[in-house]
Amino acid sequence: MTITSTDTGKLGTAAAEPRQRILEAAMRCFVENGFHSASMQQICAAASMSPGGVYRYFASKDEIIGAIFEHVQDRNNQYFDRMAAEGATFETFTDVGYSCLSDMMRESDRNLFCEVLAEAQRNPAMQGACLKSYTHARTMMGLALSRLQAAGEIDPNLDVQAATTMLIAVSDGLAVRMRFDPNLNFDEVWPGLKELLTRMLRPAGAMQTQTAKTVMP
Repeated sequence: MTITSTDTGKLGTAAAEPRQRILEAAMRCFVENGFHSASMQQICAAASMSPGGVYRYFASKDEIIGAIFEHVQDRNNQYFDRMAAEGATFETFTDVGYSCLSDMMRESDRNLFCEVLAEAQRNPAMQGACLKSYTHARTMMGLALSRLQAAGEIDPNLDVQAATTMLIAVSDGLAVRMRFDPNLNFDEVWPGLKELLTRMLRPAGAMQTQTAKTVMP
């Protein structure tokens, strides 16, 4: 699952600005206080809005949480749509993957993601939302890998479902690790991660060709 901050301009309505303010304020409160402890009063104060102004857009904290998950799914769809639009090539897959993960690994986003995981362990509603988000991401990732497989860009013998599970687990695990290790920098981690992806996904012949290119003077 990818939790990312809402960005102005993606909502595209006259109500976008106050709605944006509320969602961003809520995410800050959730990171600072946890989902359970963050109150609507705190969210109102963080958004610099009256309770009436906030309740005009969201009737409850649960509605705010639902809106965050909806935005996450929309944001993830944009990455998968980009993969489809730019063609079934391994280069496109890794380029889009870098963009998606670099967003996910931003401090505010990874901190929120960790709070989501913590809350989901004790909140059935949050657990259900997480499962829905994960299932959607898994489906979209599986389709992307299947297109690459059909184009001969990744190993034809690869178990797409198993690979999808591992890719999502790696991204989620890296977000958690970076929350607790301030010395980790995503741009420094990415080259090694890209090499692992290449070794895991690419056909054996492509790997041999890449190796030959690397050692050529």
